[in-house]
Amino acid sequence: MILNAPNPFRPGAGRVPPELTGRSNVLADYTALLGSVATSGEGERPWIISGLRGVGKTVLLNQCGRDAIDAGWIVIKLEASSSQPLAVQLAKEIYVALRKAATASEKVRKAFKGTFAVFRSFQIKIDPNGAYGFGFDVQPAAGKADSGQLSTDLAEMLESLGLAARAAGFGVLLAIDELQEAPIADLEAMNVALHQLGQDLRPVPLMFLGTGLPSLPAVLAKASSYAERMYLYRTLDVLSPEDTKEALVAPSQRERVTWSSGALDMVLDTSGGYPYFVQACGKHIWDVAASRTIDIDDARIGIGRARDEVDAGLYKSRWERATSAQQEFMKAMAQDNDAPSLVSEIAARLGRAQTAISAPRQSLIQSGLVYTPRRGYLAFTVPGMADYINRHGH
Repeated sequence: MILNAPNPFRPGAGRVPPELTGRSNVLADYTALLGSVATSGEGERPWIISGLRGVGKTVLLNQCGRDAIDAGWIVIKLEASSSQPLAVQLAKEIYVALRKAATASEKVRKAFKGTFAVFRSFQIKIDPNGAYGFGFDVQPAAGKADSGQLSTDLAEMLESLGLAARAAGFGVLLAIDELQEAPIADLEAMNVALHQLGQDLRPVPLMFLGTGLPSLPAVLAKASSYAERMYLYRTLDVLSPEDTKEALVAPSQRERVTWSSGALDMVLDTSGGYPYFVQACGKHIWDVAASRTIDIDDARIGIGRARDEVDAGLYKSRWERATSAQQEFMKAMAQDNDAPSLVSEIAARLGRAQTAISAPRQSLIQSGLVYTPRRGYLAFTVPGMADYINRHGH
């Protein structure tokens, strides 16, 4: 360890890195949008941020949530799941937000009085067995969010939240991570609800931010064709060499630690700018460094340890969960390294007709291991997966 200096690097799913590099443009646009909504009291176009696993989507989503909380907004945040209806998850998180409103200032409680009743109507239809108490009696709002049609009820629920927030002088952020995991019917209802809110003459001050894999835009378009035009789409990629250097150097400088050019170049070459691996390299190199100048020997040892950690925690589990047919399919893809693979070429490598590989192809897409970057091609959702397969001789 570097003279007992605290290690600033934090590899791990959703963990906040010491330096959020390469995302300044997205954050700047979001901050401007937050200010615009707060000033006008009107909602803006919903956002979708997509990218490969480990590029920092959840970290960015959490930062957007913190910024909204700092601005005094209500934040409703959840992670979509294929095992639970999106509406039930929304009901639970809206309830948490409303409990906070119920214990806020008199102005906020007065503004949200009607929303408590609308929520009760929504909850009774969505999750009638749920325990949702506010410490005072709340009667359902007749004719509001109680139609039994999710798109209509969700639109009315979100509208009520937005109107109350406007009266209280702030906005609402609805943030959903891993959105591609939600059932397709729920996504359709969500699309319709957000579309309805956006068509109002003065949309309520509600911002929607959804994140997911590169397949998410296509999934949303499958649910509703107009989703291609409704959302503002942003993509997170791996870090540029400059951003990778900043992610390593900036937090180190705060601890009065420097990097040799050789050590930096080694991390750049090995990591490929993959944020999760960059953090793992930083952590392990820091742990083995013997002085306040990180040299190429420190980098070599630390990168080896980082690779072992990432192999065991990220790649191995995904490989072992795959069936034999899926593994054979991925081995054929790995011949292209991390470049997208042509489906017809995969079939040729497997010695089968293209129609004969549709089952493992579809199952790999559904399990989130691969996605379709463009028609006729497949790519891994995790950077470095091909390298792992090739290195381990699978």
